[in-house]
Amino acid sequence: MTRDKVSGDALFILKSLKDNSRQGRSNKLAEVKSSLEKSVSLEFDSYFFFLRKFHYIAMDREAQLKLTDQGERVVEGDFLDKFTGEVSEFFADQLAPNSEDVDMASSETMLENRPPPPPLGDLTEDEKTVAPVPPAQPSARGRKPGSSPSTEEAAAPSAAPAVPHLPHVTAPDMRPTGTGLPASPAPLPLTAAVPSSSPSSIASAAAKGQDLDPRYQKFDQLGQGPLGTVFKGKHNALAIDVCVKELKDIFGYFSFLQRGEVIKRLKKELCAQAQVKHPGIVSITDQNTDVARPYFVMELCKGSLREKLDAAAGKGIAVPQAIRYFLQISYALRAAHQQGLTHHNIKPENVLFDTFGNVKMGDFGLSRVIEVDQSKGMPQVFVGTGGMAYMSPETMSRGKDAGPSSDVYSLGILLYEMLTGQLPGRRSPLPSEINAEAPSKLDLIFDKMTKDRKESRYPDFEATLDDFYNAFSNKEYLVKGDLLLWSETT
Repeated sequence: MTRDKVSGDALFILKSLKDNSRQGRSNKLAEVKSSLEKSVSLEFDSYFFFLRKFHYIAMDREAQLKLTDQGERVVEGDFLDKFTGEVSEFFADQLAPNSEDVDMASSETMLENRPPPPPLGDLTEDEKTVAPVPPAQPSARGRKPGSSPSTEEAAAPSAAPAVPHLPHVTAPDMRPTGTGLPASPAPLPLTAAVPSSSPSSIASAAAKGQDLDPRYQKFDQLGQGPLGTVFKGKHNALAIDVCVKELKDIFGYFSFLQRGEVIKRLKKELCAQAQVKHPGIVSITDQNTDVARPYFVMELCKGSLREKLDAAAGKGIAVPQAIRYFLQISYALRAAHQQGLTHHNIKPENVLFDTFGNVKMGDFGLSRVIEVDQSKGMPQVFVGTGGMAYMSPETMSRGKDAGPSSDVYSLGILLYEMLTGQLPGRRSPLPSEINAEAPSKLDLIFDKMTKDRKESRYPDFEATLDDFYNAFSNKEYLVKGDLLLWSETT
């Protein structure tokens, strides 16, 4: 991937936003992402983070994007050198090496004649680790005509042509950029050395180039998000299927953060989720954050709510099913809150299912891994763009008062989407006004769950469930405290 290509993509996004505004079209984040992500080379989220970090775009509480004055100037053709330089800084780990990366010992002639390296964007993750190039054979240019080659020259393989020394590509450089923080050590190799005394020694990168404990195997990719990639795996000793989530992208997107602080937060959140044992929460069974590509291991789930909503093509899912999911999520979050664990990133992608079709909530607290911390000089960033429509106002503003009621807000938005197939706006109709099969009793519950002011909203899921079971007092959904589990398979 070249700097000019990425710069062109970022500029294309800015021009598209300006055209949408001029023609009166929506610039809502989800819609912009959906329409443009197939037209750019990298993931749309990475461009979004870049444009926000360098203040070319702004976003309001309705997730509407607009160009800043600086963004307008770039679209008009000003500051393009500065813009391109900032692209180089932000996307340094994803751009192909240029001539400046070649060993300075190489001659100018070699630099001029060397063909450009293949773009990294066209290679697989495995192919990005370039094998060290054999040293060039001694040049015969300095020998006198008719003289014999030296002993060293004679012993060298004659088939190997003289080539310049190319750089060895390793894991992304984790040095912070533009933060004034001291540079970290050289990039970690893809296979990190682990002392033999470690209880879980790390195998050489045999499984698709990943630092993975030899107790596990990694197979097909199941999905990818802004922080990492999920793979199907296997626990070798128990011969059971597991899920491996590799979080290497947490550093690719947020390389300006201190790696040590990110790792510290990541460990804390993974350990917190592992402590909560509940049928509605994904079980985390292992983690390793001391390698170049941190990962954690969890139970294997079967699909997500996002897939079910997409399959419904904007019509929502069956009302009885939506209410059961709502109750299962409520019980899971209530249990997590009782142990001091809030989610703060509820969205359809994080609502998973077990093999019987029951809800399993995952990715608790990962938004806190990279959230703003002024005391450490960390800027405000978001965990991807897909969950912004579900964020409470206090979560969007990174307020310190975000707590259980923020998760209540998010689930209220999700309930509306399950019942109607749409995300609610400021003046959207109530669920029963869109879907005649949705009980009108849910309208007031949804409305109270999604109040902007925390004081007007349910404070927690204890109060939310109280109102739900008072509304459905005929025990159609049993009584409060009865955890609903069922099987979609025979």
